[in-house]
Amino acid sequence: MKYATFISSLVLGFAFCTLTSFIVSSQEIQSQQTQNEMPSFSEAELAQMLAPIALYPDSLLTHILIASTYPIEIIEAHRWLKKNDHLDSEDTVQAVDSFDWDASVKALVPFETVLSRLSEDLNWTQQLGDAFLQDEARVLESIQALREQAKRAGNLDKMDNMDVSYEDENIIIEPIKREVVYVPYYDTRIVYGNWHWSSYPPVYWNTYSNSYVSRYSPFYWHSGVRISFNYFFSAFHWHNRHIIVGNPYRSNTYRPRRLFTQGGYAKRWSHQPIHRKGVSYRTKQASKKYHSKRVRGHAVKRKHHSIKSNSTYQSKLQRERTIRKHANKTNAHKSNSHKNVSNANKNKGLRNEKQQHIKQRLPAKKHVKSNNNNKHNNVSHKANSRSHSARTSTASVKQKQVSRVNRNSKPVVVKHNRKNLSKHNSTRVHKKQSHTNKKQQ
Repeated sequence: MKYATFISSLVLGFAFCTLTSFIVSSQEIQSQQTQNEMPSFSEAELAQMLAPIALYPDSLLTHILIASTYPIEIIEAHRWLKKNDHLDSEDTVQAVDSFDWDASVKALVPFETVLSRLSEDLNWTQQLGDAFLQDEARVLESIQALREQAKRAGNLDKMDNMDVSYEDENIIIEPIKREVVYVPYYDTRIVYGNWHWSSYPPVYWNTYSNSYVSRYSPFYWHSGVRISFNYFFSAFHWHNRHIIVGNPYRSNTYRPRRLFTQGGYAKRWSHQPIHRKGVSYRTKQASKKYHSKRVRGHAVKRKHHSIKSNSTYQSKLQRERTIRKHANKTNAHKSNSHKNVSNANKNKGLRNEKQQHIKQRLPAKKHVKSNNNNKHNNVSHKANSRSHSARTSTASVKQKQVSRVNRNSKPVVVKHNRKNLSKHNSTRVHKKQSHTNKKQQ
């Protein structure tokens, strides 16, 4: 009996394992099929999704659409902004500039209300990014349709801080003061008039405590954000139904949209999977499209990691960074050379001063030496004169003494010998005879 019960329990366990594995495999197959057969968003779903942001200014709306494809970076930016809420807008922009986030995510950091909406309503943000990646042109067409619906309801003329213009049946919304961006809040159930899709009501965001809207004043304006950071680097190309981007650096000044779209330096925006950080795509087609460029979240460093160029846009960014570094190095080298030249000039000046000081001291020394030599010559001359006078004085003294001796002495009588006298007389006689002979001759 015990052996039979043991065998039956084994059979039951094996059957249970096979059933569970079959169920799991069937669920995976169904999920793969649904992923492969995931239909694109309908017109009603796009209108429902885009209703709360379709009337935003074009420059801000481009950043929202691009940033929605990178939901993890939006969460990181919002959390960082909460922790550093004591910083000013300029300090936050400078601090965020060194982070490895997408440029559009960095551009949304000063807009706290927009960033908090995107981070808190994460399901809506991810759907918006998926729809934008799946079909960019249909998203832009839905935005234009919602703007046309608000125009028919007579509410576009009530946007006080916005300049609403029309170009080739496209509605363009820009701030009146180009470098001051105001974020509108409006009730999506009022501003669009009669909603066409009753089964897909528009997304409605709750109002803040101080904001109030009605049928007569459908817009509430948050405080404007003055643009002093990299912001004006993206725009809508409404005719071709896509977003174009330029250099995100040095884009803190407004550039007209026509010049931006028609200029050769701006190109169509391309998705960067490295900023996606492991978030799965909605369809298998999109995952295949970006699979070779995909980077998982655990392999990505959140700050200061080296980004390999995966597209032409990223390679351009790297080139611009190298150009900036080279420019900074050249400027630093110039400043150092200027400092070296100034130091050399200072050293030359000090040398010249030293040489002048030495030259001033040398003639003084020579003059002192010449004076000493003159003094020495004078002293020697005086000594010689003194010795000469002493000698003359001693000679005169001796002469006086001799004269005194001669005066006091008796006359000397010279006694000649006879031999001497005879010789003397003979010589005299001989001389006289020789003289007479010469005359005679």
